[in-house]
Amino acid sequence: MNRALSLKKRLSRSKNALLSLPVVLAMLLVALSSETYARATLNGVKLWAFNIVPSVFPYFVLTALLTSLGSAAKLASRCAGLSRRLFGCGGMSAYAFFIAAVSGYPGGSKITAELYEKNLVSAGDAYKMSGFCSLSSPLFIVGTAGAMLLKDRAAGFAILGAHFLSVLLTGMLLRGKKTRENAPPPPVPPAADNLLYEAVYGSVISLLVLGGIVTVCFVLIEMLENIGAFLLPVKFFTLLFGDETLARGFVYGLVECTTGIARAAESASPLRVPAAGFLLSFGGVSVMAQSAAFLKRAKIKTARFFLSKCLHAVFTFIFLFALSFLIPL
Repeated sequence: MNRALSLKKRLSRSKNALLSLPVVLAMLLVALSSETYARATLNGVKLWAFNIVPSVFPYFVLTALLTSLGSAAKLASRCAGLSRRLFGCGGMSAYAFFIAAVSGYPGGSKITAELYEKNLVSAGDAYKMSGFCSLSSPLFIVGTAGAMLLKDRAAGFAILGAHFLSVLLTGMLLRGKKTRENAPPPPVPPAADNLLYEAVYGSVISLLVLGGIVTVCFVLIEMLENIGAFLLPVKFFTLLFGDETLARGFVYGLVECTTGIARAAESASPLRVPAAGFLLSFGGVSVMAQSAAFLKRAKIKTARFFLSKCLHAVFTFIFLFALSFLIPL
């Protein structure tokens, strides 16, 4: 027994030492090229301040208010039958899906965690919801990705359709058995004079965490580029897509999707729209980290969430690729 504990401690120390090495190397890189990484940090802060905060902050506050007031349960009751048939979940999952579809990343993960913490969904339902309640918002897909980055609003609508169709398909494929356990009864709503404060406070803290994650991803992209870590992936995807600009944007997008789509939009390849759709559905390391920060509160394993995002992204790419044969994108 003592020998097993000793081995476990040694493995834990070795793991910590191994993980510490890249952190130390990153610190050295930042020290040697402080201006470069300061610029990357500023770009991350700008993206957070001008794109993420305006698009998700109102929804964070409003969904927190609805959940605390108990209105979510009433809205979900009428959707119970449809949710159970499609996803094998209770009606509250339909409410979470609606919020996720409107607010975008990482609103779906946040509302899933909040519903679980308030005993409005069971652990089984929260587990399934983590996949199909992870969506990009229509405003971001059509307005930012389509009109602003791809310079094609029609392409934005095509991506939007494929994005939502794919997440529904993913949710149905991963539904498993119908959830039979009943969630505990909703808690008594708190005093009205604390609702707004708690909703705003929680939303601000969540947004600050998201801003930090996005900024770290921007710095990470710059570091990986500087040490040549993108060379082989870019070569691989260049062979796959037949276009280096698209390949580089795709690789960047696997870390942070907005940066990748902006770079991929510079390509003239007919695969740029399916690739952009893949990146929007996958979300990249940035969205994964943002969502995982919330899903951890609901004790949801990252592996399940990662699988759902991969399926979502692949289905979106396939739908858009097939559509490109019918309608030039």
